Amino acid sequence: MRKVFGLLVAMVAMSPAVAQQSLGEIAAQNKAVVDAKKTASSAPSSDDVMKLFGLLQIEKTMSAVIAATKQQSVEFAEQMLHERMPDATDAQKKQFQTMMDEVMRIALGPEAIREMLQATIPVYQRHLTKGDLDAMIAFYSSPVGQKILHEQPAMVQESMEASAGIQQRIARGMFQKIDERVQKMMEAEKNSAKP
Repeated sequence: MRKVFGLLVAMVAMSPAVAQQSLGEIAAQNKAVVDAKKTASSAPSSDDVMKLFGLLQIEKTMSAVIAATKQQSVEFAEQMLHERMPDATDAQKKQFQTMMDEVMRIALGPEAIREMLQATIPVYQRHLTKGDLDAMIAFYSSPVGQKILHEQPAMVQESMEASAGIQQRIARGMFQKIDERVQKMMEAEKNSAKP
């Protein structure tokens, strides 16, 4: 009995130390969890956003969009030149082309892309947390994320082709309804104008 009583006294005497250690460990763990949550919920840095842009190949995508924009702009500019100078000489056309190339290089070149990316960073920082960005970076760094990035252009192209007929049908129906309603408006106006 004395041994049991002695053991109980020893346990009671040691329990504050054990409790303090456990409370200290719990406090450290809680602090780590709180710190992780703060970091995860804080805004991502510019470097974090640029890392995501790199994984998503945003610059490459923007370059492709800009190339298409350049082509459309050149076609529009050539049409404008033809309207304003229908009898342009070959030398004038060449001069115009040189001027267009220079304007496009400045307006839509690599510096413009960098400027657009820099302007986009605060948008990502406002809408995504560091935790969100870390998760996205982890996903797009994974084999599945890389596969999505690799396959996405083909998937988008094929989706556009698959839905083109549907879009045309919807557009035809929409314009047909608009035309019918305009016709009814014109008839109603004509009928109200009769004495």
